[in-house]
Amino acid sequence: MEGFLPVITSPKPSPQKNLTGNPRIIKDLAADIHRDIQTWNGIHLHGLSIIKSITAIKTDDSFSEEILELCDQLEKDIELLDGVVVRLNRALSQIKTVSLIHNSNDKLFKTWSTKKFEKAVEQIYEAYREEAGFKRSILENVAHGYTDSWKMLHLAAWVHQPMLPHNLNTTLESLLIETGHR
Repeated sequence: MEGFLPVITSPKPSPQKNLTGNPRIIKDLAADIHRDIQTWNGIHLHGLSIIKSITAIKTDDSFSEEILELCDQLEKDIELLDGVVVRLNRALSQIKTVSLIHNSNDKLFKTWSTKKFEKAVEQIYEAYREEAGFKRSILENVAHGYTDSWKMLHLAAWVHQPMLPHNLNTTLESLLIETGHR
């Protein structure tokens, strides 16, 4: 057994101390924002199945009972999306309050100041607020368009979420990394 070397283990990292104060508030808000966006994504997918059903059924300018029922379901989804936007607005308000109280360029975690957190959350909130309004416009019009071009427009507009910029996911991921969630 002379060929074996002893196993050397590195010391265990010390357990992370519990956060308090502003860092705890910001970290909790980042988790809430992530949860809200995951909720949004689930509602978005459910709404997509409803939009697909509406476009498959709609063949003329009449309004069948089935279309009206689907539109009612889509409206419930829109109301749930509005609830997500309200929670994102609440998170933004809380971050702004922390930013006012903290009033420093000191870094709370790795590299971001409270103003950077505020800017990131404001960007997330504004994008989702605009997208919720856009989805409401789709709801108001989807049962009226029966030509293929109108149906495809509504479907594509729902799928692609044009009010959410492509870099928004990067902003959310950066927020999660900065607060130690990733």
